[in-house]
Amino acid sequence: MAVSRKISPVLVACGVFSLTLAALFRLYAAPRLITAPADIHQTTTLYAKDATYLDAAAATVRRGATIKAVNTVRGDVKASDSKIAVWDSFTWVADAEAGGGNPIDMHSQRVAFDRRTARLLNVRRAAVNGDTGVRQSGIGMFWPIGVKKQTYQVFDTKTGRPHPMAFAGVERIHGVRVYRFVQRIGPVVIGSEPARVPAWLLGLKEVRKGFPGHDAKTGDVAADRVYQGTITAWVDPRTGTRVAQEQHSRTVLRTKDGVDRLVAGDLRLKMTDADQKERAAAADRTARKVALIRTHLPLAATVLGAAFLATAFGRARSRRRTHAAAPASPSAPTSTPAATSTPAATSTSAATSTSTSTAKSVAPTPPPGQRPGPTPGSPDDRTTR
Repeated sequence: MAVSRKISPVLVACGVFSLTLAALFRLYAAPRLITAPADIHQTTTLYAKDATYLDAAAATVRRGATIKAVNTVRGDVKASDSKIAVWDSFTWVADAEAGGGNPIDMHSQRVAFDRRTARLLNVRRAAVNGDTGVRQSGIGMFWPIGVKKQTYQVFDTKTGRPHPMAFAGVERIHGVRVYRFVQRIGPVVIGSEPARVPAWLLGLKEVRKGFPGHDAKTGDVAADRVYQGTITAWVDPRTGTRVAQEQHSRTVLRTKDGVDRLVAGDLRLKMTDADQKERAAAADRTARKVALIRTHLPLAATVLGAAFLATAFGRARSRRRTHAAAPASPSAPTSTPAATSTPAATSTSAATSTSTSTAKSVAPTPPPGQRPGPTPGSPDDRTTR
């Protein structure tokens, strides 16, 4: 019984501990463990077919080309900590059919961001194309875990500022349920070519006197680079992983008179199917880890704690019922004084006494001349024997 009484407090303690552990997993551990990785190393390849671009080296426009874009992301572990992750990204865009030696475009980005919310921060040498003066805001390469059906401000390296990226539907890619987001940018001026574009390249056979941006000595004219883009991203809402991505970018050279003179780039880049499969598999792996920390472990601890408490309360209730049903222990016998004899006993004694007296009184009389014998049981009788 003593051992049984000691077990219930132990069960209660185990139950309370398990429930506390469940709350810690859900409210404390999960938000700190489910974060962006600091040691990422990821390469993504995109292709654009039937593309148009300006080959600056040859001073000619090439059409029908196949363009390859390779983006590499590496985490800077030393610059990262438990709250902030730092990633470096480099993108190389080149003509795949020309061997990829001469880049059509290339750009770099260094981002520092909150590992839980994905919010970009201007710390730890964050930069765009090496320029730390560019103020980055919104979200960048990493999307927050638990993506919602809403519009996000996503930073664009071409324009150097964030633009809205709106939720546009739900789809499935390689078995993964994803949210589709679309970002539309521009047209917006992203740079200028100060009076060094040949007039003939822009289709200007004769440049009138006083033409804006015209250099009469060289015959070249100034032009602005005007960019317009539509970026579509398919994001796993469980993990924030970009499972697929497409980007249609169009760049034109616009002379100072406001006329678009030349298409300098028209690309429809699309992530390769192999990379999409790899991203989908990675999203599933990460989602299982997220579910384990956020749901499965807290649920298991809750069930275990409830089982401990139910067992402890059940044992306590069983003991109370057992004590209530047990009979009272018998008391020690006590002698009854002779003076307190019951009326029935008194009546019996009286009856016996009366019978004896009557018997004595009705004893037969001996015949004349004979001496009466002793009464049976009398002292005389015992002496005779």
